[in-house]
Amino acid sequence: MDKSTSLFRPSPENPPVKPPQTKPAPKHINRHAPLWMIASNILNRAGGFIILLVLGHGFSPDLLARYFAALVSISVAVSLTQAGCGPLLVRLAQYRQWRSISFIVAIRMTVALIAIAWIAPQLPPIAWPVLIMPFAAAISPDWLVSARLQFNKILFVGAFGQLAGLGVALYATKLASGPSWLYATAPAISAASCVASFWVAFAKSSAAAPAPATVPHPKPAGSLPVKIWPQLVAFTLLAGLLPNIDMALLPASLPQAQQDALLLVHRLLLLAAAMISAISGVLFAQNRHVGRWDFWLILPAIGMALVLLAAPQIALELLFGHSHNNEVGLVRIASFWPLLLALVIRQILLLQERSGHLGTMCIAGIIIVAGAALIAMCDSAIGIMVAMNVKLVVLASILYLAARFGPLRGKSSCRT
Repeated sequence: MDKSTSLFRPSPENPPVKPPQTKPAPKHINRHAPLWMIASNILNRAGGFIILLVLGHGFSPDLLARYFAALVSISVAVSLTQAGCGPLLVRLAQYRQWRSISFIVAIRMTVALIAIAWIAPQLPPIAWPVLIMPFAAAISPDWLVSARLQFNKILFVGAFGQLAGLGVALYATKLASGPSWLYATAPAISAASCVASFWVAFAKSSAAAPAPATVPHPKPAGSLPVKIWPQLVAFTLLAGLLPNIDMALLPASLPQAQQDALLLVHRLLLLAAAMISAISGVLFAQNRHVGRWDFWLILPAIGMALVLLAAPQIALELLFGHSHNNEVGLVRIASFWPLLLALVIRQILLLQERSGHLGTMCIAGIIIVAGAALIAMCDSAIGIMVAMNVKLVVLASILYLAARFGPLRGKSSCRT
């Protein structure tokens, strides 16, 4: 027999070739991970509500007003410090780009210190404890916990922070002799959450951050391309800006009753936006953006929309203790908003790591800002809410077309 034929016979020198076996899904991918973030979001909201009740029964309205004014001022510094870098840090940790991470964290710390120096003279000395909040946000390694997909530990971090805030609030209302401890409540939450994040992130039992499940670039590499960074950060900033910018530009000519009803309904929508944001953060960290994983993002949004459409009185009574006819009508009109926001966030998840979509991001930013300016020209609360829905429809359509047909400029390759 021909020797070349004998080469294919099983022998000690030529063992039989085993058929390729399908590898199981990675053990670090938890299909129920979004539930942990939903639970964490609910826990933080419930903790904040309880702390607010404790403070409301212990301090006069004028003191609380000054405390909340200080929190509003410092929240600007916290936003500047974070600057949309969370998802970028998550992905860099999964690619093990520790030098880049150190550089970004150093920038965040520098921005925090500058913001603290800028805001401190504008606050009374009694409110200075809130100044630790930007620095805690800058150094907190919560992004590393997300990169490791340890979403159950994020629930622990949130619980630890809320318990610390509740303890300070109880001490401020029951034992403290003055209002100084009032201003330590929110900083206690930030500091405790930061400490818990460090403990979880750098515990010896913590596993390394898993690499992305699928590399989202045309040519897989060992690092996240620098050209992706700007649009990743910019899309994150736009997603954070979207739920709030319309209310920031409300027309002064709007009747006070309609303005109050609109702000109340907006608080409902912010709860839905926080839930959608938490779920999208999980999907981003797991790199599960498309296909069968959409239900984690879309189904909760549909559920929230149906509740607001079918039972607006129950939602208002449950959260605010009252429901008026004008508020009920606005809630029904606003019921489509959570689903439209989820569709926009889905498209952002698809686009933010595809090269060549910086132009798409600029167009989306123009739509968001220009839409808010046009909404400010409406003379009724119903018109404003309808315009908010229309703006999300336009934005989702533009982002869908960009994902479907590729970058608006250039010939960069992208996934579809």
